[in-house]
Amino acid sequence: MKAHLTQSEHIALWNTFRSGQPDAFSTLYSLFSADLYRYGYNLVRNRQVVEDCLHELFLHLHENRSRLGPTDNIRFYLYRSLRRRLLDTVGRLARHGSDEYLFTDAAFTIQPHEHVLIESELAERQKALVTLALNQLPRRQKEILYLVYMKGLTYPQAAEVMAISLKSVYNTINIALMAMRRYVRQSVETSGALLSLIGWLVAIS
Repeated sequence: MKAHLTQSEHIALWNTFRSGQPDAFSTLYSLFSADLYRYGYNLVRNRQVVEDCLHELFLHLHENRSRLGPTDNIRFYLYRSLRRRLLDTVGRLARHGSDEYLFTDAAFTIQPHEHVLIESELAERQKALVTLALNQLPRRQKEILYLVYMKGLTYPQAAEVMAISLKSVYNTINIALMAMRRYVRQSVETSGALLSLIGWLVAIS
């Protein structure tokens, strides 16, 4: 099955999985496990923690599939579920005196196929500059931009994944894009290149 599903394909695959068909579980894992791992590792820079949470998530899905609710966006459903598991795990580690896995060090990278924000003709240096600008932002700002612009979640879905209000999503995105524009403009003025990026950042805001 193709990686980018339509809404009707999301619904059909999820309902087939909930009905107990083994092939549907394999398809879910094949389509979303690598993407979920990248998202988790962007938040918690510890491979073992992310792998454990991801394994627990898919085990929970498999064992409770008949009791799961409907969804028309599987990625949204899985992102929200994985993030909650990571938060719980990080919270337990923090209570035991470990701050090694706190979300404050979250960093996001742009994958080759993640061109929702970035048009295919942009040079590698431009992509690198966008990544640098993104990772200058506070954790919450860069996570919201990642979810909305790179992973295609709606503003309400991003709000639910991150357990914040819709108004906070709008405000945070506006602030983040302003900060990215400033960073890109300063970089362009310093290097004397990449002027098209400023227009791109203005266009998406």
